[in-house]
Amino acid sequence: FASTPAAAAEADAYPSRPVRFIVPIGPGSSGDTMTRTFAEYLRKTAGQAILVENRPGAELSLGTQVALNEPADGYTVVLISPSATVINPLFVKDLPYRPQDLYPVLNVTRHVAVLVASAASPYKTLGDVVEAAKRDKGGVSLGTYGNTYRLGALDLARRAGVDFNQVPYKGAAQAVADVVGGSVDLALIDIAGAAPLVASGKIRALAVAGDRRHPLLPDVATVQEAGYPGYSLYVFIGFAIRAGTPAPVASKLEDMMLRVMDDPALRAQLAQQSGGEVVGTGSKAFAELIRAEGVRYADLARQIGAVPR
Repeated sequence: FASTPAAAAEADAYPSRPVRFIVPIGPGSSGDTMTRTFAEYLRKTAGQAILVENRPGAELSLGTQVALNEPADGYTVVLISPSATVINPLFVKDLPYRPQDLYPVLNVTRHVAVLVASAASPYKTLGDVVEAAKRDKGGVSLGTYGNTYRLGALDLARRAGVDFNQVPYKGAAQAVADVVGGSVDLALIDIAGAAPLVASGKIRALAVAGDRRHPLLPDVATVQEAGYPGYSLYVFIGFAIRAGTPAPVASKLEDMMLRVMDDPALRAQLAQQSGGEVVGTGSKAFAELIRAEGVRYADLARQIGAVPR
């Protein structure tokens, strides 16, 4: 990051025009809703219009590349998650960007996964599932969507010493519908989408993939409690800009974003919209989280034979 008198003068004036947020997922998703909420609060702090544009496709690669094609001046922000920063570099051949092209500014929320079965399922606990999978190799079907959840399921299977029959889906809604309908035994999904269906009695939560029990499902044990210490599956959502943005500009944007995140009304709104845990940490802690997740997923990919390409 350059820090020169010209860059300092640029930072003093920043932002002098609208800031554009690129959301590399579709409208109506929790990430899209959260970004629009955050943008409205940031508009008041920045004193400029904040534009939000959806550019979905290619496991978040399309929108990420759109953002990285813009100048490194702090006026284009992109929503990031493990897909763009950690998973795609492992699995996508000829990825049109490098993870180091992104400078993470703010970690907004993190979302824990939960293992679910239908309410009519014979499986009441994770132990029941593992026992059945050991009796019938590949006989227990598990729906997942996206490479993050797919890897999480493979990690769980590896730790339990079983093989699941993984069924890939494009999104959580169809995976859950098939669990309810009985055409797939289990699904590994985000807890925010699962909790209302558990409350309504349509599905049963078997285990939460967090470091501790979740307030949405306080009676459901964690995977760690079920006998697999160290297992967790979280998805983070945050914001990044292009690496190479002048340091004073990047710092000013981060300061503005952190001030916005200090607003209790925003934090309450984000928690309610996403069902996630509101984090609100800045660039240093966020970059360290992404680095650690990169090491963890690369190691897991090697262990399960999904060698980075």
